[in-house]
Amino acid sequence: MDTAALRQAISSQRTVVTRHAQTELIADALLEEPVWTSMLAPDAEVIEDYADDPCGPSCLILSFVQSRPVHTVVAFPARRLAAAQKHPDLAVMITVYRPDQRPHEWGQDFRVRL
Repeated sequence: MDTAALRQAISSQRTVVTRHAQTELIADALLEEPVWTSMLAPDAEVIEDYADDPCGPSCLILSFVQSRPVHTVVAFPARRLAAAQKHPDLAVMITVYRPDQRPHEWGQDFRVRL
């Protein structure tokens, strides 16, 4: 994942949120803009890279919103959607959730799956 290019897309607001991610934002009482902004923070990090995903490269990012951990899966560049919208460097939020609400799935630092 080209994290510098991803950060540039987010900074330039070349972003889209899927319907599924919108549902998850609501379920976890998160707002879209703070989640995108959190991914630009120095402590945000890619913890899983899905370079060979059939729908295009994506990754799982750990960031923090109001000091609480957030996991966001972002497709970048989002090949199909980007082509339809004529933006080759569009970042798409696929899903988002609070890993601290899933203690059976994640270690204490929210970086490693159990």
